[in-house]
Amino acid sequence: MKWEAICAHRSEVARERPLPGLLARLPEAERDEIIRTESFTRLSPGPAPGDPHRLAA
Repeated sequence: MKWEAICAHRSEVARERPLPGLLARLPEAERDEIIRTESFTRLSPGPAPGDPHRLAA
């Protein structure tokens, strides 16, 4: 599904330097390993201890 979504942006896949273009030139197994790995960074604080409706300061 991710690869299909990336390929939907054909102009980016056709370009050499952006990530979609780099991924398009990789062997399928290598590309699949890269796009199945995800990481996230929390940009705001999480819930306050004991109160899931209030953000921690």
